[in-house]
Order: sequence, then C-alpha cells, then structure tokens
Amino acid sequence: MAQHISFYEGKTARVYFDTELDTLFLEYLKGVKSHDEFVKINSSVLVAFKKLNTQKFVADIRHMGIISLESQQWVVQHLLPGMVDHLNGAMLYHAQLLDPSEVFSKVSGSSIKKNSSDEIEAIEFEQFSDRKLLEDYLTSIQ
Repeated sequence: MAQHISFYEGKTARVYFDTELDTLFLEYLKGVKSHDEFVKINSSVLVAFKKLNTQKFVADIRHMGIISLESQQWVVQHLLPGMVDHLNGAMLYHAQLLDPSEVFSKVSGSSIKKNSSDEIEAIEFEQFSDRKLLEDYLTSIQ
C-alpha cells in the first residue's frame, strides 16, 4: 500500500507525496476562492517539491473550479519554472488529472498546459481523466 507524506492540508486542497509512485500530488478538494489562497496552496507545493528527490508532479484539478488568469500565469511564471530550476536541467514530468465534465477546471488546466509548454523547455506535460492511466504513466517514468 502506498505511503503518503503530507505537506499541506486545508479545506480547499491537500499536498502530499506518494512514495510508491514517487510523485508529489496537489489535490483540490473544492474551488479556490481567491488568488491569494491559490498562491498559498501552490507555494506549499513548490516548497515540498524542493524537499523531495522526484521529477514528477500531479495536479488533481477535478474539483478546482475556475481560477483567474492571474493564478494561471502564476503557475507558468513561478511554480513550474521553480520546479524546473530545482531539477538542474532534468525533465519535469507534470500531469493533470481532470474531469472532462468540469468545464472550468478543464479550460484553466488546458490554458496552463499550453502556456507552460510554450515557455518552459524541460517539461513533459500530460492530461488524464482516468486515475489508472495516470498511475500507469507515472510508473513508466524511470
């Protein structure tokens, strides 16, 4: 059974490391109310990532709701580049777990994917709507 190491627990989100998948997870439990809350949660992601020896990060955005353009840009300008910098040239494997019926989350996630893929070279960015396929992908990364 997978062991989870918790880095952040809140009403809106939780951040934990899955030891079996060697992956840092950000799981939204409900919609983010403000940009400040979004930055607080995602700053805890970056702090956790820098403490770990992994190249894998998953954002479970199925319950995130819509996030502002400012928050989307924060991910592209601060969170993902901070992770890539920490890896010193190694590839960052980033995946989003989304619910295709949750239109707002899907649109926000796709915008982040497009913008980060355009601006950051050392990133492989995937999207999944099936948890099993996501886990198979994470397991395949050596």
